[in-house]
Amino acid sequence: MDNLFKIRVLTEAVNKIKTGTSLILDTVFSRKKMELSSRLAWDIISGNETLLKNLKVTDSASISNLIGRSNVICEAPRFAEKRMVTAAMFDNLRAFGEQDRPQLLAAKIAEEQLDMKGKIDRTREFMAAKALGGQVVDVDGKVLVDYNFSETQKPVLEGKKLWTDSESDPIKDIRGWVKLIKQSVNTVGRLAAFVATDVMDALLNHPKVLDLLKYTSGSQLAENGRIVHLAGVDLIEYNGSYILNGIRYDFIPSKYFVLIGIDRENAAELYAPVVDLDAPNGVGSGLAASMFFSKSWKVEDPSGRWIKVEARPLPVLFKPECIVYAKVLP
Repeated sequence: MDNLFKIRVLTEAVNKIKTGTSLILDTVFSRKKMELSSRLAWDIISGNETLLKNLKVTDSASISNLIGRSNVICEAPRFAEKRMVTAAMFDNLRAFGEQDRPQLLAAKIAEEQLDMKGKIDRTREFMAAKALGGQVVDVDGKVLVDYNFSETQKPVLEGKKLWTDSESDPIKDIRGWVKLIKQSVNTVGRLAAFVATDVMDALLNHPKVLDLLKYTSGSQLAENGRIVHLAGVDLIEYNGSYILNGIRYDFIPSKYFVLIGIDRENAAELYAPVVDLDAPNGVGSGLAASMFFSKSWKVEDPSGRWIKVEARPLPVLFKPECIVYAKVLP
């Protein structure tokens, strides 16, 4: 039974758990990068878009400016929760015999790890969703990172340009935002957009959109009941939500169309090792650590064990210009 409580076993187990609450993380921030300390540091990179002159073979190479970099330093957030598993929880099951206790305890530990990791994953997804809007904030509203999005990255449509107006042109808008991203960021492997349900409804009812789909890929409506690809962009209708202070919120708020130029060079999820003397690969070890850490310790009276799960992640944008966060409905 002692193997159940080894840090290596608990940590390996919690890192293998899949909770299914990380669509934005998996799509945009799929690259994971470990830092060596609690101070997360990364560069926001801007490239050079000028052209080179043709040189003679006898000429020396031309001199250019270095790639523009703005260094960002941020303290890694810490998400940790512990729960008590008591002997009393298994008292009524003693009739099954001593040989069943390890299995019952293992199942209970796995159940609690799943729920605690699920809460951390939901918090990670919350921060990732906020990063798409230009600021990483915690649940208390404290700004951890501000990417200072330009006005062109956060357009607000008005009047007849709103996608609820039949005279608007969503396809033209999307193509314009695609051009903006591609001209600002030279690393775009895929174009995708997270779409609120009301925005998808507006697109499904827009005459210009339906007219285009009728001659191109109208079958996607019959097969999926929604638009999955439009103007060179994969559309992801996202209904994921979270509860904060008793109120339910959508990760992608209603009225918004969030376009992203996706590439592993544009974004990542950084994480710091935990600050825990029991963590073999914790802060100060210089060794590779998993994102999630878990451990257990015994309490004598009343008899029981604490189970803890902890992680220190942060979604970051290396090239913030890869996003357009547009309000398209009134």
